[in-house]
Amino acid sequence: MTLFEHLPDDSHCWLYAASHSLTEAEVRSLLTALEPFQDAWTTHGRRVQSGATVVDNRLLVLAAHVPDGDMSGCGIDKSLHALDAFAAQAGFSWVSGLMVVYRTPSGALETVSRAAFADMAVRGTVDAQTPVVDLSVRSLGDLREHGVERSAGTSWHAKYIAQAHSVSS
Repeated sequence: MTLFEHLPDDSHCWLYAASHSLTEAEVRSLLTALEPFQDAWTTHGRRVQSGATVVDNRLLVLAAHVPDGDMSGCGIDKSLHALDAFAAQAGFSWVSGLMVVYRTPSGALETVSRAAFADMAVRGTVDAQTPVVDLSVRSLGDLREHGVERSAGTSWHAKYIAQAHSVSS
């Protein structure tokens, strides 16, 4: 995956899933609303180089790099406040990182609790091949190497698949 060619692999990266699929107009509004924030984004007085894009009208990818520095918690909080403010104004929310975002056989992205995903694994509704979005990705290099989606069996979601096999055995 080639994203944000102006940023190095060690850039910080965050994935945010919207509570519902965004319209093309909402995607354009979100990216437009983020531009002034990104232009002014600083951490400990240092300019943050960044990039933002939306994948599948549902997933926001935000990447940040501080040349000769590091992102502070305050710098990260600034981005969260900007994202939350936009979502509130637009009438949606960002899915908690404690939720599981997966792709259904029909191609839709769905969100369920971890307990519900584990139950789905026991029932055979999801398995090791089910595409999942790893919202815990933290580096742009990792995202470039593995993409936004991974099979459940190759991500942290694999523990739910393994638990399902031990329950059904």
